[in-house]
Amino acid sequence: MNKQSTRGKITALYERLSKDDEQKNESVSIAHQKQILEDYARKNGFQNIQHFTDDGVRGTTFKRPGLDAMLEEIKAGNVATVIIKDQSRIGRDVVEVGLLKRTFDEYNVRFIAANDNLDTANGFDIMSIFRDVINEWYVADTSRKIKAVFKTRMEKGLRCSGSIPYGYLAGKEDKKDWVIDEEAAVVVRRIFHSIIDGKGVNDIARALCTEKIPIPSEHWRRIGAPVRIAKYADPYAWSATTLSAILKRPEYMGRMVLGKTVCENYKTKTHRKTMPEEQYIFDGAIPVIVDEETWNNAQRLRKTVRRPPKREGAPHRLTGLLYCANII
Repeated sequence: MNKQSTRGKITALYERLSKDDEQKNESVSIAHQKQILEDYARKNGFQNIQHFTDDGVRGTTFKRPGLDAMLEEIKAGNVATVIIKDQSRIGRDVVEVGLLKRTFDEYNVRFIAANDNLDTANGFDIMSIFRDVINEWYVADTSRKIKAVFKTRMEKGLRCSGSIPYGYLAGKEDKKDWVIDEEAAVVVRRIFHSIIDGKGVNDIARALCTEKIPIPSEHWRRIGAPVRIAKYADPYAWSATTLSAILKRPEYMGRMVLGKTVCENYKTKTHRKTMPEEQYIFDGAIPVIVDEETWNNAQRLRKTVRRPPKREGAPHRLTGLLYCANII
């Protein structure tokens, strides 16, 4: 590309920072990257610079606002040069990075990785391929190590997630301990007992809403606990989905279940639900809100197919409690 063809075009300075980078205390902050790239551009006579930034985005993710905006400018023919701090900033996936480089080449864009001494104006650099492989290996190796740490913790009965179910709170002295949130526990017990009394989740949801019982997120907000869902239209709008999730949780009978999901792909961070034999189960590890008999009866009753009553009136008191032993 000659100087005439680059006149007036953008010198794109691209920065990316992920949460993993921050945790490793690497000197790759967005401000630091911008300073490095601006100094490099100024020293080497590049003009008409424009920053494209992705903050808090993993290197294995390639749908990024900053990257997408830069690619739009490239495909519009507005970019002469792309400069990054090092190749890991553009991404940590060999295939995807290769496709990006092909796009740069297709649109006659010069690509520079300042700290890696990579400049496509100097011709093909085979070392750049090895760097891309190493950058992806870093992510795969980190994922493997994290899985190993999580597995060791779960084998010892230690949680790997800070998420705490409705009805419990983190202990004041030790955040790893759970204590019963009495106000929420009353609601949890009511939900289980309502199921045993023959009510459906939609009926329970309507009753809680009518009585203006706060939904879990609203309850946490009011007591100053971490809120899982920050935005909701109605603080009393209980849903059948929320109630069903509560009813399925074995924690309420004191059973800790770890490893309910596993990350299948370190690139996409997709998870799958595990089978019971893959999980780590510890009975009596959590304060009991609902006794085991009540919990089991609620599960059995929810699986019972109930036909609409022929006449009005409350369901029989033994509905869901009496069953044929031959089909269990």
